[in-house]
Parts: sequence; C-alpha cells; structure tokens
Amino acid sequence: MALGSRPARRGLAGESAAGSGPAATAPQPSGFESLRAIPWVFSWSQARIGLPAWFGLGSALDGFEKAHGEGSLGQISELYRDWPFLTSAFDNAELILGRSEPKIAHLYAALAGDAEGARLWRRIIDEYELSIRQLAKVTGRTELLAAEPLVGRSIRLRRPYIDPLSHIQVRFLSRLRSLPADDPDRERFRRLVQLTVNGVAAGLQNTG
Repeated sequence: MALGSRPARRGLAGESAAGSGPAATAPQPSGFESLRAIPWVFSWSQARIGLPAWFGLGSALDGFEKAHGEGSLGQISELYRDWPFLTSAFDNAELILGRSEPKIAHLYAALAGDAEGARLWRRIIDEYELSIRQLAKVTGRTELLAAEPLVGRSIRLRRPYIDPLSHIQVRFLSRLRSLPADDPDRERFRRLVQLTVNGVAAGLQNTG
C-alpha cells in the first residue's frame, strides 16, 4: 500500500542508527522474520481468517480443562466476567472469529499448492473450531457475537460485498504468481491485487 505509519519490515528506511555501534553493523532480518506486526496481522485479515487474534485460545482452554477437570472452565468464566483485561482479550477473539470466513480463507491456503500447505491449513481449521467451542463454554453464549447483535448484523450485511472481492483477489494472486518476472502484464495484475486489498480492508474495517 502507498501509505503507512512506518516501514512494513524491520531494518528499512534508515531504522538502524548511522555511525558506530552494534545497530549500524548487525545483519538485518529478512523474510517473514523481518515483518512488523501490522502487516503480519493485516495479511491474516486479508485472508479472512484473522489468525493472530485467536490461534491457540482453544488449545489453552482445552488444556486447562483437561488439567483441572470437567467444569473447571467456570473459574475462567468468573475471571472473564470480573477482570476487564480478560474480558477485552476474549471479546476481541470472539469478534475476529465472527469475522472469519474459513471457506474463503481456504482459497488462500490452496494457493500454497503443496502437502505442507494442506497440513497447516488442517491445523488452523481444527484450532478455529476448537476455539469457538471452548470460548462458548467460557462466555456461556451459544453463538458468536450473540452479545453484540449490531456488530454481528454489520458483519453479515458487509459480507455480500467483501466476499466477491476476496474471490477476485485470490484469482488475481494466482495469475500474478504464474507470470514470468519479465511479463508486461505483471504490473497490471499487481495493481488489480492492490485495489482488492484496499476494498477488502475497507469492507472489513480492519487494516491490521
């Protein structure tokens, strides 16, 4: 995107101090390790799964329940009701779970095109389903966002507009990846992908 409060990656735009000292000579990270949190979260949002907001929650609650016995999540429920920090953390996870669209996210996962991608996707979707089940035990709500009907309605009303953009984005990403580096169409498809990025971000009301 042509805007942002800071570089998308660490070590860019002169972030290392000039002159002497470790910061000036230390090797800079590359690949995924160099990404800042904002584009990392943003990418999962674009893929319609919002993974950083909830991944591991289901396993953590399930592990606590297995360690302390059936009904032990009642203790977590009390903390959820009485401790604003936990209330905020769980409500945010519930919001992103409610925004997530696994069927569309699977289209992005399929772009990997290999067995490792399929294995990772299975792990993601298993954790997604477990997080919904375990979170419901804590909140006592049988449906996501049942306590926020206006938010849920807003998400439902926006989906018919956002979902086609996601389908278009996946198609253009696939096409862009298939083009040789010197193909003159690469710039056109890159621009089309950028437009869908802007559209999905606006529809989700989330930029990371």
